[in-house]
Parts: sequence; C-alpha cells; structure tokens
Amino acid sequence: MIEAIEQAIKPHDKYQIEIKLDYELLQGKQTHYQISTYIFVPQSLGITLNTYPKAEFYRDIQNYIRLKTPTLILRDFTKDNLGSPLVAIEKIIATENWAGNPEYRERLINNFKFLSAMLKSAIREHFNLIQKRIAEAPPHSKINLMIHNLVQEFLAESKNIADKYRSFYPAFNLPNVNEPLFMAYKFTDESISLLIEENAVEMFQIVEAYLKKSDKIDFKQKLSDLVKAEMEHRKSRGYPSVLKEGDDNEAYTFRASVLKKYASSVLYLSTATRREGVELEHFLFAMAAGLSMVFATVVAFYFQERYGQLTFPFFMALVVGYMFKDRIKELGRHLFSQYLQNNLYDRRTIIRTQDGKHKLGVLREKVSFVREKEIPKSILRARNRDQITELDNEGQGETVICYAKDIVLFTAAFKEVFVDVPEITGINDIIRYDIRAYLKKMAEPVQIRNYLAGGQLKALSCHKVYHLNLISRYKSIQPEKGKLYKHLRLILNREGIKRVEHGVV
Repeated sequence: MIEAIEQAIKPHDKYQIEIKLDYELLQGKQTHYQISTYIFVPQSLGITLNTYPKAEFYRDIQNYIRLKTPTLILRDFTKDNLGSPLVAIEKIIATENWAGNPEYRERLINNFKFLSAMLKSAIREHFNLIQKRIAEAPPHSKINLMIHNLVQEFLAESKNIADKYRSFYPAFNLPNVNEPLFMAYKFTDESISLLIEENAVEMFQIVEAYLKKSDKIDFKQKLSDLVKAEMEHRKSRGYPSVLKEGDDNEAYTFRASVLKKYASSVLYLSTATRREGVELEHFLFAMAAGLSMVFATVVAFYFQERYGQLTFPFFMALVVGYMFKDRIKELGRHLFSQYLQNNLYDRRTIIRTQDGKHKLGVLREKVSFVREKEIPKSILRARNRDQITELDNEGQGETVICYAKDIVLFTAAFKEVFVDVPEITGINDIIRYDIRAYLKKMAEPVQIRNYLAGGQLKALSCHKVYHLNLISRYKSIQPEKGKLYKHLRLILNREGIKRVEHGVV
C-alpha cells in the first residue's frame, strides 16, 4: 500500500465537491505520482463526449496548489524547536542589524505567516483528537477523564503561544523597523487573537456538552476569561476586529476573512497552465501537409512527363491529385491527433515558488471517455456493481470518464529553496469540481407516491436520487510504493449534492 498520498473529500457547497490530495515529498531527487479517477455516470443523465466535451470538464474543475502546512503540536511552538516559527523569529531579531537587512525582513514576514497558518492547523488537529476521543468512548464511560487534559492543554498552550509572540512587540515597535514589517507583525498578532477566540468559543461548547459539573464550571470560566482577554487585547492595539452587539459586524467578518487569506498566502504556489504538446502538434500537422503535397506533386510530375503539360490527362491528374492531397492531409491530421491524444496529456501546469524564480514540479492532466473494456479490472472490482445498477442503466452499462493526473515534484528543489522556514514535507492539491453538468437531465427531486394503509389512500413524499461513483487509483512511480484505491459515491438530486458516501475498497 502507498502511504504517501492522503485524500480528503467533502462537499464545498451543494454544487461542488472539494478533493484535497496531500503529496508527500519522498527520498530522492524526484517524487513522481499518478492518480486516475474514474467517474461512473448513469446512462439516464445523458453525459457523452458530445454533451460534455473536455473544455466544459476543465471549466468545471478548479485547482489550487499549495505547500502542505508544516505540523507541530501546540506545546512545541514555544519550545526550542527548530520547526517553530517563534524560535526562528527570536533568532532573527537577536541578529545584529536585522531590521536593516531586506533578506531578514522577508524571512520574518514569512515566519509570521507560517506561525498563523501552523497554529490554525495545530488547533484543528487538537480538536480532531478531542472529537476522536469522544467518538471512540465506550458506552457509559467517563468522557470527562478522556478530554480533561486536552481542554487544559488548549487553554495553557494557546496563552503561552500568544504571550511569546507578543513579547516581540518592543523589538518591532522601533523607528528603525520599516512600516511594512511592523504591519505584518500586527496582522499576524490580530490573526492569532481571532483564531484563539474563535476556538475558545468552540471549546466552550464541548465543555458544556461533555464535562462533569465541577470541571465544567471551572473550564467555562477560564474559556470566558480567555475570550475576554483576546477581545481586550485587540481593542488595546486598535484592531477593528471586535464583535459588537446591535451591529451588522460587516467590518469584523471582512477583516477576519482577509487575515485568514493573508496567513495562508505563504503556502500558495505559483502555477502556469498551458495545453501540452502544442509544438509537437504543429510539427506533425505540418508533416501531414507535407506528405499530401508530396503525393500531389509526384502525380503531377508523372502525368506531365507522360502526357505533356497542356493535355487533358495532365489536367485531370491535377484535379485528382488535389482531391487526394486534401484527403491525405485530413487523414494525416486525424491519425496524428489520435496519436497525440493517446500519448500526451491535455494540459501541463508548471509549479513554481510565489515569486516564480524556482521550478518545483510539473502537473499534467488528461480527461477522456473510456469504454468498459478499456477500464482496468482492478477499477471494475472496486466499482463493485450490483444487479440493481445494471437494471438502472437498462443493461447498457455506465458512461465512464477518466480524469488522470501525473505529478512530478523536484524534491531537491524544495530542500534548496525552503531553507529559512519550517520543514516542508509535501504539497496540497486542492480540487473543486462543479457537478451541475450532471443535473440537467434529472427528474424532480421529490415525487408523490400513493399507497393503501388500513383501507385508506395515503400519500408519501419520495426522494429521487442518482448515484455518481468515483473510483480513484493512486500510484507512486518514483520511488515505487504500490497502489491505493479509494471509492467515493455522490448521492445527487436535481438540486445538487445530497450527501457523500465513502466506500470500502
């Protein structure tokens, strides 16, 4: 099994699913993955190559490529840990003349952003662990004992992290520190404060629901004090992101959203996408035109030599030569197009650092409609059709779309470029896929069915749904680590995504 790729899938809204793929950087100069996703579509939805061409498929796909957030648990942020942005910031401002060095200023701003992004990820993992402990708790067990220390850890470490970062304020609030750097420090301070407050409110709800009375009172008071302290801190610094009763809080919502984007901006990479094989296509089409011209010229020379230049046979030879020249050219174009389609991908995306200076990898994509006999047997086994599926498709099978990705990451380039920030272990490929193309031929989402009960006629509402099955195959090419299969089922109706089910392969 391959452990280097992780997949998380969730509905983004009622019309889009979000697929998040984590590609781990493996040992060696390059890391090479291939992912093929087969979409099994019911015949009744009318999805074909003519009704859903490639251009529309790519219009419905939106890709984001970013660095995988470096991971730390909460207590490691304030320890002397080389992966902690707080440690990196402290070392830089201890360096002589750091404020006047443009390189140091850039490194500081990057570490500010990494701190906010990593803290968000660490708190999310902390909450995930709490939810896991609650979900796995046996019946009648004392959940209080299982999550007590995790609540305490959040309270203690979130305060320690905020205090440590704010201890740097005097170093940045000096005349020799330029304004963009000072503003970056304040943006991160505000972002951290909002993050702690938001999660303290969520922790308050967990405490209310699961802790026993004695601990509940104590922790609720501490969480309330933490929220109040963060609000007072933002007020004292003049940050406008404070919730107000009786206000629409538009400024708060807008600013909180902008600060989240500001923090995560350090993770996003630059991408440039273009159609693959453009130069080769031009060359092969020119070859097709050249071959057709050779044929026409040979015919013309032959009949001119045999019958003379101003003769009827020569004239007919020119006409026939032109006719076949045109057909040979089109046949050549068709054959070469098939060759390109079979051997090249549709699109090539170059992945670079944000400044565009360093090439980090290449992502290639290809989409095609495939016949069932062309589908690997392992994919068909994972699909695991039952008899009711065959009946639903009137014995004609399903329409199958294959969306393939080939990604090569230059592992050595990552190590060379990201030397002044927490360790980068991989990248995230975030895909949002709009499913509205599948909804056009669907029936009414709710249908009324009459039935008899106790001698009386009654009516029930019945929901009409359609199943879209996605089978993904993940393969590590370099280094070779085997294959992994994932099965996802989208339950759709004409109003969009009803739910997502994760199958077992």
